[in-house]
Formats: sequence, structure tokens, C-alpha cells
Amino acid sequence: MNELTTEHSPDNGHRGLPEQARTHANTIGLFFDDLGKLVAHGVIDQGLVIGSYGTNIVRLWDVLAPYVYTERREHGLHFWIYFEDLAARTAASRPDVVYADLHMRQRPPRQEPGAGGATG
Repeated sequence: MNELTTEHSPDNGHRGLPEQARTHANTIGLFFDDLGKLVAHGVIDQGLVIGSYGTNIVRLWDVLAPYVYTERREHGLHFWIYFEDLAARTAASRPDVVYADLHMRQRPPRQEPGAGGATG
């Protein structure tokens, strides 16, 4: 995903990607599109997905979006529309907000006696 935009123009869309790049894009796109379906239809809470995958959803959408929009424009499809919706939801409700709403707690590593400046 880090090399996609530098190695392959979005002008030919998703279908125009070489097989290996298309396979990688499909793995990500189909996964997040399916998660987006579950969130959009209320099957799972969006906080669960946003809390689990965080801003990676937005980052990955931003990489794939130019290819997706070319597909939609060229073929008239609603290609990965749920993935896009999930990215928009994630951008509007960041993971740190989800964690705060859940009152997430912390438990730093336990210090063993005699380790790292611990006394006693």
C-alpha cells in the first residue's frame, strides 16, 4: 500500500492494476467493505471497528480512493461504497474518542523487585 500510488497510476482504476497489486488492494478493500456493511446495517457497533482498526481505515481508504473513484466513473458501480462510509465514520469519530467513551483503563508493566530502580 505504501508503494501503490508511486508505482501505479489511478487513471486505469482498480481493474487496471497489475495482478499482484490488485490482489493486495482486494484483500484490504473487500475486508473493510465487509466490515463497513456490518457497521452501516447496525450488525456491529462502529466503535468496536474504529477502536480496533483505528485510523488505518482512513489511511488505507485514502490510498485506494483514487482507484475506486476511477472504477466508479468508468463502470458506474457502487464499488466499495461501504468501505468509503466506514472511512468517513472513522474520520468523524477518532479511536481516542472511542477509547475515552469506553473509559479504557491502563495497567503498566509490573516492576519486579530489584528491577529498574524499584525499591523494596
